[in-house]
Amino acid sequence: MKNRHKSHLVFALFLLAGFLAAGSEAFASTFLKLDVAGLTETSESVVQARVVGSESAWNARGSMIFTNVTLDVIRTIHGRSQDRIVVRVPGGTVGDRTLQVEGASQFPAAGPVVSFVGEWPDGAAKVIGYFQGLSQIVPDGRGNQVLRGGSADGLTLQSFTEQVQQAGRGR
Repeated sequence: MKNRHKSHLVFALFLLAGFLAAGSEAFASTFLKLDVAGLTETSESVVQARVVGSESAWNARGSMIFTNVTLDVIRTIHGRSQDRIVVRVPGGTVGDRTLQVEGASQFPAAGPVVSFVGEWPDGAAKVIGYFQGLSQIVPDGRGNQVLRGGSADGLTLQSFTEQVQQAGRGR
């Protein structure tokens, strides 16, 4: 008799675990791997810029936090761009609420970057390819400007520029 009650208890626990798992929400992100050429082809512009500020806010419905990152464009490597761009990135902190979005671009607080830029459906600027479309520019020990992060990780700024321009000519 004890074994029968034990097996019913185990079965009930499995059912409960199944119901709990089915009732919870799980989100996952899948990103297509894009190289510099692929990102260039899907971007409206590719810019070398300096991060000069950022501000997070709730969207109009209060259902999502976005961060608006202000970039002063140093030069446009591909396409056309304004001198200042405000790029909207999913995630950020408003008050005591923080939203982290897996795969979203993480801009440095300040400093030089390169970014592949496109548009959200409402016309606001965005980074194409999420994390793949943003790289910081850092000096190496030999005086080169090297890209860190994104699909251009490890390229010198000069090599990156050549790849972007070559991909842009193939359009």
